[in-house]
Amino acid sequence: MSAGPDGARRARVLVVGMDGLRHDRLALSPAHAPVLHALMAAGAHGTSLLPYGEADGQAADGPATSMAYTDSGPGWSSVLTGVWPDRHGVTGNDFHGADYGRHPDFLTRAAAARPGLRTAAVVSWPELVHRGTLGPAIGCRIHYDGERDGYLAADDLVARTAVRRLAEHDPDLLFVYFGGTDEAGHATGPLSPAHDAALLAQDTHLGRLLAAIDARRRGERWTVVVTTDHGHLDTGGHGGDTRAEREVFVILAEPGAPGGTLLDTPRLIDIAPTVLDRLGIPVDPAWGWEGRVLPRPATSPTSPTSPEK
Repeated sequence: MSAGPDGARRARVLVVGMDGLRHDRLALSPAHAPVLHALMAAGAHGTSLLPYGEADGQAADGPATSMAYTDSGPGWSSVLTGVWPDRHGVTGNDFHGADYGRHPDFLTRAAAARPGLRTAAVVSWPELVHRGTLGPAIGCRIHYDGERDGYLAADDLVARTAVRRLAEHDPDLLFVYFGGTDEAGHATGPLSPAHDAALLAQDTHLGRLLAAIDARRRGERWTVVVTTDHGHLDTGGHGGDTRAEREVFVILAEPGAPGGTLLDTPRLIDIAPTVLDRLGIPVDPAWGWEGRVLPRPATSPTSPTSPEK
């Protein structure tokens, strides 16, 4: 997409979801995640606790209901819609109660606010498409079936497809989902060599995406966000309200960011408004978003027109 008169269309965003990835396992050693460690070193990152469960569901900055635990349905719904489960309605992986009509995903919001914006989502958990978490207004929705075919194979297809879209289809906003770490966490626990291998595979996929961005023409300003939906118990599994299950992270990389910046408790609901902010799209108060825009780098220009990429 060519830049408009003010250059605003030059702003692009890539959001990468890595299901069930515990921050402490990610931070432990760069050997299993060199690309993610490089992003954290070059940009900003931080953690927070999901306000799910009986003890925290009534927190002042949390949802009005406490019955949304650490499952992927509510987690990715919160990432994509910008609201907690008390609004989007998803409290489990059955997706019962989903209200995506009133609370659509941020790609749908962005496309509605700026007609002509090129949006795409490529995922290995097909429920995100089948259940409407990623809505039909998104320009391109591609899903592979990690549940049926295994996430090792499905995530590789996701990466190949996303790289091709970056090279050939000029997306402005791209959401990519990998499920291998969650599958390994369930099978052998997050402390296992199999989980380390799954993390390295996803990290390699991320490196391919970043290389595809680097290969694009100059004059684009890319913001890259990486996050997860929940953690895992040491023995594997999730769905409760322990700290190991509730801790999530956000990595935010963009031009001008001072290396190794710590974000102050970034929440899943902060991702949607941050994405729209980087695209230059104002948030409508009628949407009911309670998340905050994560801070821009202090050296970043106020308008996303920099020729950096």
